[in-house]
Amino acid sequence: MKKLIITLFTILLAVGGIFYINSQTEDGLLEELRILLTPDPMEINTYDEGECTYYVFDKIAADNMMIERSWSDAEHWAERAKADDYTVNHSPKQGALIQTDRGDIGHVAYIEMVHDDGSFTVSEMNLNKPYEITERTISQENIEDYYYIHPKVNKHRTS
Repeated sequence: MKKLIITLFTILLAVGGIFYINSQTEDGLLEELRILLTPDPMEINTYDEGECTYYVFDKIAADNMMIERSWSDAEHWAERAKADDYTVNHSPKQGALIQTDRGDIGHVAYIEMVHDDGSFTVSEMNLNKPYEITERTISQENIEDYYYIHPKVNKHRTS
């Protein structure tokens, strides 16, 4: 009987300790363990080199943010981002992506800066030819022509 009481007390103490530790972490103990035990999703760029998707993946990784590696060609990015619980809207923001399904396989670009007049500057690869990085400014009048994908914080890089 004494062993049973000691065992139950030990289990109760351990469970209480886990709940206490869980309450002391920002995202909870299980989320912290998941982050520690899983690979960084932005460590390997699986998109095709020289393409717009490859370029913006690297830009997002450099910001310590994240997008998914499974969105395929640019024409699918807005719908797949939305399905993966990313914010997708018509509001440009520095560090977000623009997406259009125009062209054979769509196009994505990285928003470098939003200007006071509502226009914004993007950098992009392969607008004209593979591996070519260009910048352009998109006027406020053309905001509705694009979807804007807002990356998530990459907790593997901020922990």
